[in-house]
Amino acid sequence: MATYGAILRPSAVLSAATAAAERARFHARSARRAITRFARPGAFSLPANRSAAASRISRNLAAFRVHYALLLWFSLLIFLCPSHRATMLFLMLISKVILSYAVLLRLFPNSALLHRILVPRIVAGIFVVFVIIQLALASAIVNLFLAIAAVAPIVVAHAIFRTPDASLAAGAGENGKVAGEMVPISEKKDADLESAGGQCSDRSA
Repeated sequence: MATYGAILRPSAVLSAATAAAERARFHARSARRAITRFARPGAFSLPANRSAAASRISRNLAAFRVHYALLLWFSLLIFLCPSHRATMLFLMLISKVILSYAVLLRLFPNSALLHRILVPRIVAGIFVVFVIIQLALASAIVNLFLAIAAVAPIVVAHAIFRTPDASLAAGAGENGKVAGEMVPISEKKDADLESAGGQCSDRSA
């Protein structure tokens, strides 16, 4: 029995290592897709007019709100690192709890506990209030303002110059379905309005 157990141990270790490697590859692919979607080469151009710029801003703020929030979060941690390391480590720990909650939302999309009792917007609001209180107790509100000042120009520039995903907008059907993915109809309309605005400006020129 001892020999049998000894034989099984390497296989168990190998399976655990394989599972860990698969999870690492999955997270790496997800990170690459998120970065590529946020800063895809060739996806930036000048808006045709002010209405097109306003349409891009409203659409991109909704489409990339998670990217913008993560950019602000990492900037805040960077500004906290030199003089408030304890606060930075504590916020990193809290962010892992929020990340676990987000993973549970994806694993159990139909859970009444997660979507009706622990409402995502309420959880996000509590998290923001908790972070602000923690920063105030640590006298690090200035660091938050510095992070906002550093990220705001990047967010504004990205929201203005990031063009709509033409491949998704062109292939969107009446229900906004593309290759099994849901594409917001408003995004398609914004892309059409933006392209129409560009054609009108070309004709007037």
